[in-house]
Amino acid sequence: MPSEYYTRRVGKRLTYLIAYDKGEYFIERDGQMKKAVPDAVATGIDPDEATPSLMRRLAIGDIESLNGMDE
Repeated sequence: MPSEYYTRRVGKRLTYLIAYDKGEYFIERDGQMKKAVPDAVATGIDPDEATPSLMRRLAIGDIESLNGMDE
């Protein structure tokens, strides 16, 4: 599963680890799970459209907006 570090552009500008693949992504900070989306259907996306690239972009969007997690 590909992973990368991403630093939030606003707020405290903390760095998060994003692990993503087809239909799923996981966001961690300092070894603590902040958000897990293990299934594309949970996000309302057709599994055939849930490419790793899209999952990465969704994870970055969640980090920037702190959607479903704290800073």
